[in-house]
Order: sequence, then structure tokens, then C-alpha cells
Amino acid sequence: MSTRKLTLYPSPHILMLLALHHRLPAHHERYPQIQKKVSNELAGFHGEKRLLYPLSKFPSYCKILPNVRLNLHSNHFQMDFILISSKFILILESKYYSDDLLFDDTVHQVIQTKGDEFKVFEDPVLQAEEQAFQLSNWLEQYDISKLPVEYYVVMTNSNTRLRIESTNTHHASRVISLQRLPSLFRELSKEHANHLTVKQINHLSNQIKRHNAPYLPDILKQNRIQPSELNHGIFCINCGNLGMKMIRRRWQCTRCNYRDALAHENALKDYYLLYGNEITNRAFRKYTGLESNSTSREMLKRAAVSYGDKYLRNYQLTYNFLSDDFDYLFQLNKVMKERLGV
Repeated sequence: MSTRKLTLYPSPHILMLLALHHRLPAHHERYPQIQKKVSNELAGFHGEKRLLYPLSKFPSYCKILPNVRLNLHSNHFQMDFILISSKFILILESKYYSDDLLFDDTVHQVIQTKGDEFKVFEDPVLQAEEQAFQLSNWLEQYDISKLPVEYYVVMTNSNTRLRIESTNTHHASRVISLQRLPSLFRELSKEHANHLTVKQINHLSNQIKRHNAPYLPDILKQNRIQPSELNHGIFCINCGNLGMKMIRRRWQCTRCNYRDALAHENALKDYYLLYGNEITNRAFRKYTGLESNSTSREMLKRAAVSYGDKYLRNYQLTYNFLSDDFDYLFQLNKVMKERLGV
């Protein structure tokens, strides 16, 4: 099988949580909850990224689509990965569990144990099975109902100790390791007949991309946090300090003296993730601590699209989630952890 380079970008929801996490004061009552959400989401994202290497071995004619969220009958269903081949569609649900795991088919739960402690999770096999059912229904709209939809749960943490009862043959056949993926694809390819041409694969892939509806929640409302409760200002990407000041046309960190003429651009991206895509000059100055009306106007003109008259001018922020626009969030998360010794 040929190899190719695959890229996975974090979901908008993860980016929103990261921005919320470093803008929320550490003493806020909801800070521990947000911190836990960030940790869980990043672990899941790390697990999904581990799928990229085995998936890169799949034939080049196959289309691999990550983080697909589609609408069916006014409801949405989401899949970690969809692989479209000429013979079948493969849904992969990535799980980055740790410690000891028991798949209980009686009550359809996953029980994670560590010492005397345990956690209970929903059954991911049932999740993937439901995703396959909904995707099959969605495909009927495009007269592709005869294309088989396969589904598997991929355990992405190689240190996880997994136990599935011998009588639970359904789960045993649907839960696989990362290393199993390439051989699984070959086996499925032998089992199924051809249904799609390469042209039809490309067409279906484009249809799914066109209807993909990423999860874009109002992250503050969802977590019951008021806008006024968040920290304003410019973060230093070098040390994680909040409180850069404009000195001689550059932002300067009050802690490590790091200087950066474009540090406000990351702050604008935070604003976009937390408050929305529209901002005014006044709001920008209040948010960054800038005093100069003309300086803030020039910054906004370079970073956003302006509209309205000169007295009521608004600026529209536009960023691409499928790019490196938000890489700074991971860098900032790293330096802040180092600074706090986490």
C-alpha cells in the first residue's frame, strides 16, 4: 500500500476550550471543570492523531475524512474518521482510555479501574454502531444505500489493558488496536464487492465535506460563564504571562521583556473563539489595554474586514479552523504549564 501525508486539525470546540481555559481566572469556581474538560479533549485529540500513521498506509484512492458531523432529521451525528473506499465506508471511533478496562456487554458500559477507583463510560461500540446506522440513512438521500458501512472502535493508547468477556463476541470483533488497522482494511476489501468508481468516491467525499457541520457552541453560555468574568489583555507567547504593554510600537512582556509587534493577533483569535467574529475599535482597546485610537484602528484594519460608516465602524474577524491559525493556543498551553510546573 502507498503512503501519504494526513493532517488532523483540532476541532473548533477544543480551540474554544483552550482559549477559555487561559482566559478564565484560576480562582474562578468553574476553573477546575474547564481544566478537566481541556485535559480530556486533548487526550482524545492526541489519540486521534495516532490514527494518522496507520491510515497513511491505506490506498491513495480512498478518501479519509476526520471529524465529520452531519445532519439527519434535524439532529446531528459525529464521527471521528470516515474512510470511503470503492467497496465500503469505514467508520472509526477513536478512544484513548488508560489503565484497566472492562467492556460490560450486559449493561453496555466501559468500566475503567485504577487501584480501588473506577470510572464508568458509555459503550463506544454502541456509539459507533449508531453512527453507522445514521450514516446509512444519510446515504440513502444520495442513492448510495447499497454501500456497506463498517464500524470499529480503535484503542489508541497502547498501555491500556483491555478485558472483554469471552461471551461478548460482538465487542471482541469491533474493538481493535492501532496496529490492526491496515490488515483489517485488507480483510474487509476481500469480503466486499466493488460499488463505487474513483470518480464516485471523490463525488461522495465532496458531498460529505459540503454537508459537514462542525460543532460551534457558544462556549461561554455552555459553561455558564459571563463575558465579564474573563481576563483581558495580551499574553506573552514566550513565558505565558498576561499583561504585555505597547512600548515603542511593539508589545513587551512585563515579566520576561519579550517583544512582539503582532502579539495582539493571538488576542484577536481568542476574542473570535470566545465572543464571536465582530469587534469594534472601542471593544478592542478595552480588551487589549491599548490607549491609542489610531493605533488600534490600524491593527484592526490589517487583521479584519471593516464595514459601516466612520462613526459606527465594525470589524469582522475571519480565521480558518483547517489551518495553523490557532497553533499559538498549544504553544501558550505548553509555556503556561511549564511556568506553573504542571
